[in-house]
Amino acid sequence: MTLHAAPRRTAVLLPLLIDLGLPLAVFYGLRTAGVDQWWSLLWSAAVPAVTVTVRLVRTRRVDFLALLILSMITLGLVLSALTGDARTLLIREAWTGMLGGLLGIWLLASVGYGRPALMVVFRSFVRAKAGEEGLRAWEERWEQDPAFRRGVRVLTAVWGTASLLNALAQLACAYLLPVDAAPAAMNLSWPVIAAPLFVFHLVYTKRHGLRA
Repeated sequence: MTLHAAPRRTAVLLPLLIDLGLPLAVFYGLRTAGVDQWWSLLWSAAVPAVTVTVRLVRTRRVDFLALLILSMITLGLVLSALTGDARTLLIREAWTGMLGGLLGIWLLASVGYGRPALMVVFRSFVRAKAGEEGLRAWEERWEQDPAFRRGVRVLTAVWGTASLLNALAQLACAYLLPVDAAPAAMNLSWPVIAAPLFVFHLVYTKRHGLRA
């Protein structure tokens, strides 16, 4: 392990722990203190808005995805405040998560038409790792290598299925579970799905030579 490995790992894991763990800590902390379900959910839902805003201020860079997330969270909080119902707030969270479901549908639909969407999604990662020349070489393999095309289609289908499955799991948790149990289940659904997904991705891309 290099001296820089630990700081890099911390830089990757810390935002993940904040995004997943902090809203849960706020919700269950408030519930333990006797705050009702609706207010606990409302304050826990506000946490992602605060973290996104802090990141925008710290980086001083316009991140359109972050702005989209912030806008959706703000709109959801306003709508939830009008209803005053804890279950409605949970369902709002779940339907916001359906953006991932739309991403999954986009990925699956792209498998049979032109270049799979994963070729677009991963361009920035390939560029960061291999530079512009490496990116061009990686993209040229699509035209020249049938095995590469087949492998990217398989990866895209797997990622699309996982994204859609997570969105459906979020909806099921919001509609069916008790309000106090649903936040934990909704926050854990993606890590549970993502862990085997990432293992499959790493093994498959290495075995089939799909990495840049």
